[in-house]
Amino acid sequence: MLKICIWMNIPSHYQSAFFDALNLRHDVDFRVVYFSGSSQVRAAEGWSGQHLYKPFESVIEDSSSPETKLNGVPDWKERVHIISTYFSSSLIDHFCAHGVKWCHWSEMPGVRLAEVLNFNMKLFRLLHPFMLMSKKREGKRISKYALGAFGQGQLAKRAFRLMGVPKEKIDDLYYVPAALAETEPCCQVADFAQGRKVFLSVGALCKRKGIDVLLKAFAKLKTDAWCLVLCGLDRSNGEYRRLAARLKIEDRVLFLGAHPAERIAEVYCAADVFVLASRFDGWGAVENEAASLGLPIIGTDLCGASWHVIEHGLSGYRVKADNVGSLYKAMNEYVLHPSRIPAHGQASLDRFFECFTPGHNAERFVESLKAWGC
Repeated sequence: MLKICIWMNIPSHYQSAFFDALNLRHDVDFRVVYFSGSSQVRAAEGWSGQHLYKPFESVIEDSSSPETKLNGVPDWKERVHIISTYFSSSLIDHFCAHGVKWCHWSEMPGVRLAEVLNFNMKLFRLLHPFMLMSKKREGKRISKYALGAFGQGQLAKRAFRLMGVPKEKIDDLYYVPAALAETEPCCQVADFAQGRKVFLSVGALCKRKGIDVLLKAFAKLKTDAWCLVLCGLDRSNGEYRRLAARLKIEDRVLFLGAHPAERIAEVYCAADVFVLASRFDGWGAVENEAASLGLPIIGTDLCGASWHVIEHGLSGYRVKADNVGSLYKAMNEYVLHPSRIPAHGQASLDRFFECFTPGHNAERFVESLKAWGC
């Protein structure tokens, strides 16, 4: 029996199906511990404000000592702990001191650097490798003490290599939300579209998500047959509405606002093509959601999921982050060739069920741990 404890920052509907899949396995004894029980920021973005804890889940006070954190896991010395070194370095030191097995799990580091640079992505691409190489001490701790490092796809795995983690100690562990169920399209989107085809973006309206890039790319299309729907909390204080007005596309852009996570399928079902224009996204689970409902996907090369969920040219297009021309070109492919939408959508759906179900992720996870000697 493989005894596992996964440490997470907050409960997330993007992870719950993966945890359920692990809990259902007969070869796994599974626990999840959260450092915090909720997030007001996420609640404002449409996440559920009340998490119903399952028997294998618990929450602790993040500021407590390592010993206190472990009070709720009485058999912690017997378990393999999956934790990001960014969450609680002192807890990992505690594991190392007691010879307890642990693995690192994270996205590609770099969002803080991108924020400091005000998302100047040309400068980010130049400085990011040096930032990663400055993390050699952290990489050395993973190399010396951890069983291995799980990364959110190839962007994270490349980052770990630059941090000095050996290739054989790195493996994939994605974000894999459950497939969304087909449902009636969102009435508000359908009423706005009025028969036009819909490009959809889901996520907070902020600079990191590249909303300005998306609006500028859409404005270049010069078509009345398509509209753009932005589903997410506006964190720009109305700047993107003003940008749409300056671009003279306000009649073709719907600012839908945040939508409850439990009803997000109705928004995807009202769309034709999904676009994630992020300047930086460690993974981007919205791409999984879009794929699960058979949407073609356009995503940027600094979004982890774009290298895995998207099969470039077959189920969508991967474009350069922070590049209006690159995004415009991909969007225009669907404007000029709308007949590609059904085939790309089916390829997207097939890709999801072949590789990105919670069950597939649980199997990959367990096999990696076994390969690392568990």
